[in-house]
Amino acid sequence: MSFKFAVGQAVEYKPAGGKTGLFKVVRQMPEEFRAIDRVYRIKSDFEGFERNVLECDLSEPMSAEGAYEPMRPLRRSGGH
Repeated sequence: MSFKFAVGQAVEYKPAGGKTGLFKVVRQMPEEFRAIDRVYRIKSDFEGFERNVLECDLSEPMSAEGAYEPMRPLRRSGGH
């Protein structure tokens, strides 16, 4: 089974209950325990962290890069 997306490629990611955002593939993660779906590490220019996501949650970008709104950072619990 090969990866659908390449490192450096722009992809759309839509988190559950969130807006679609534009991300770049940072890394193709190694297969673990006969995983059903491939895992990627992705990063947005608007966030200071990377996300691990399943291939089924990603798609080819449908719009130009400027058409995407910055995604809101994830809410973190704790006393910051």
